[in-house]
Amino acid sequence: MSELPPPDLKDSAGRMRRIVISLLVGSACAGIAYYIANAAVQPDKEARVAHVTRGQMSGGTFVIWVTLVAFAITVSGALAIQNALARKKWREEQMLPKATIR
Repeated sequence: MSELPPPDLKDSAGRMRRIVISLLVGSACAGIAYYIANAAVQPDKEARVAHVTRGQMSGGTFVIWVTLVAFAITVSGALAIQNALARKKWREEQMLPKATIR
């Protein structure tokens, strides 16, 4: 019966590196989205208007939502792309070399 090897504490697959890179890319894109949404809505200069509905969103809440959505989409997208590239590299390493006649 084959037993699994003991868990290795070293991250040889590079998962942590891919997660950190994805978080950095997500943070950068969220910062850009915050700047754009804040410039477009200008919640600081927002006039006090009457609430029309109970679920009406303020300008500041809109900026926060846009920032969070941009962060979530870019983190998941960057991580998916990096995982696909790592999987492709792993498959290429697992392939046997072609036999040649000498």
